[in-house]
Amino acid sequence: MKTKTIQGFLNGELLRSEWVRKQYKLIALIVGLVFIYILAGYRSMQQQRRLSDLRDEVRDKKFEYLTLSTELVTLTRQSQVVKELEARGSKLKENKTPAVKIK
Repeated sequence: MKTKTIQGFLNGELLRSEWVRKQYKLIALIVGLVFIYILAGYRSMQQQRRLSDLRDEVRDKKFEYLTLSTELVTLTRQSQVVKELEARGSKLKENKTPAVKIK
C-alpha cells in the first residue's frame, strides 16, 4: 500500500468518499450479518457443550441403574432370601418339592 492510501484510511478520508456514502446501507447490512453469524457460532458451541454434558449425565445414570439392578437381583435371589430368613431366625422353611400345575 502507498503511504497516501494509509493516510487516507487513518484520517477518515476513505469514509468521506462518495462510493462509501452511497453504499453505507450495504456496509451496515454486511456488518449486521457478520455479527449474527458470530452469535450463531457461539450459540452452536454452547449447545454442543450442553449436549456433551447431557450425554455424560445419561451415561452416568445408565451405569447407576445397572449397578442398582444388579444389587436388586442379588438380594432377591432365592438362596439370598433363604440366608436372610435364617439369619433373622424365621420359622419359614424352603419348599423342596416342585410346584404342581393344575390343568
